[in-house]
Amino acid sequence: MTDNILRDLPPEFAPLRSLLETNLLPYIKIITDEVGYLDSAEDTDPLEPWQSKIGGHPYLPKDTSYPVDGETGEMMMFLMQVNCADLPIIDGFALPRQGILQFYSGLNVPMCELSPEQHHILYFPEISQDKNNLVTDFSFLASTSEQLEWYRDIYALRFVLQQDVFWQARSLYDSLNIPEELTALSREFDEWIWNYEQENNLVEQRGNKLGGYVELHSYVDETIEGAKGRLLLELNHPSEVDDNFYFFVEDCDLINLDFSKVESYFFRQ
Repeated sequence: MTDNILRDLPPEFAPLRSLLETNLLPYIKIITDEVGYLDSAEDTDPLEPWQSKIGGHPYLPKDTSYPVDGETGEMMMFLMQVNCADLPIIDGFALPRQGILQFYSGLNVPMCELSPEQHHILYFPEISQDKNNLVTDFSFLASTSEQLEWYRDIYALRFVLQQDVFWQARSLYDSLNIPEELTALSREFDEWIWNYEQENNLVEQRGNKLGGYVELHSYVDETIEGAKGRLLLELNHPSEVDDNFYFFVEDCDLINLDFSKVESYFFRQ
C-alpha cells in the first residue's frame, strides 16, 4: 500500500519521503476465500480441523474443553484460527512458527469496552492430524449456534506480508518521531493522506491483519485508546462487516507464547 502512496506523493510533500520510507512497518494481511456454510452445528466443515479458517469448526483435541463465556457461562463463538506454519515471518513480531492459534468471542460482548472474560484465545503448540484424537462432533453447540450472532460462513485464509506507515494511527500515538522542521508540513500531509486513503479504500483493504496498527474509523480510536501492548489481531468479520474485533498482546507474553493476558475489544459500526 505504501508503495502506491510514495508513487502518488505530491511534490510538495517530497521532504516527507525519507520519513515515510524509514517508518515502513511490516504486517500480515489476512486474505479470505469463502468455501462454505454451516446450516447447523451438525453440518460437516469443508475444511480440515487444522486449516487456517474463519468460522466453521475449530481444531479441538478431545482432552480440551470448549471455551465458555466467563460472565454468562455460554459456549463461545469460534471466530478464527491460524495454522502458524502458514504465516510469513516478521522480525521483532514473535508469532508462533508452528501450532494452532484460535480466537473466540462471547455472544453478547459489550461494545467499546475491554472484555477479557468474554473473549478467549487457545494455542496448541503441536498439531495432530489423527482425527481420532480430535473432537469431530460439535452437536453440543446446536442451541448456541441458533443465536443470531453465531457466524456460520466459512472462509479459508491466506497470509501475505505487506508494509505500511499507518500514518494516522501512529500520529495519534506519537510514534512517528516527526522532526520539528517537518511538523507544519506533516499537518498538511494529515489531510492529504486521509483523503487519499478514503479515495483508495485503504482502510478497508488493510482491515484484517496480524500486527501493524489499528485502522481508525468511527469511534475506534476511543475504543482502543487504553489498550496495552501491540496489535495481535484486527478482524473485520467478512460476513458481518460491521463487527470488528481487536486483540492486543505484550511483547514479552508473545515471546513466551502466553496468551492468557491478551486484551480484547469488540466494536460494531
